[in-house]
Amino acid sequence: MPSVLGLMERREARARQDLESWTEVLEQAQAEVNAAQERVDRARVGREELVLVLAEESAVSRSAAVPFGGEVTAAVASNGSGAEHGGQPPVWQPGMGEEVLSGLYREVFAAVVAASGPVSGVELTRAVGRDADIKNEVEKIRHRAYALEKRGWLARAKNGRFTPAPGPVGRDASPASAGRRRPGAGTA
Repeated sequence: MPSVLGLMERREARARQDLESWTEVLEQAQAEVNAAQERVDRARVGREELVLVLAEESAVSRSAAVPFGGEVTAAVASNGSGAEHGGQPPVWQPGMGEEVLSGLYREVFAAVVAASGPVSGVELTRAVGRDADIKNEVEKIRHRAYALEKRGWLARAKNGRFTPAPGPVGRDASPASAGRRRPGAGTA
């Protein structure tokens, strides 16, 4: 008959092996979590850096531009920040630049202007750093593009793709998009 002490020692040894095995699994899982967290952090920092660079580039372009007719008529809110967050963008008028747009409207407009051709809602979603595999994200961006189209900032082709409207990219364009005239975009 085995001794009680021997049985308890074997039981402790098995429990110790289980503990070591689960500890190893936990360490591997923690390493995966850390790697995923690092990827998220890098992506967030990269996106924030891109936003800063684009904002700086836009500010440099605005300060270097000579306003049409000697002055710019700005349809900005009293606080100078353009359309309020969540509000509709203003109707485009000559002399207006993209600085009157706020938030996601500005990002969507800038993405369309920067594109080498007409862009779809999915392409716009990717261009503004959103997950185009999530239908709701694509619809949010497409909704912003439709609002910009209704207010004269964008044009939409029959196939649903967006391009900058002739006014905002023509002579009265915003400084950031003035250098990107499209063929047939009013030269009067």
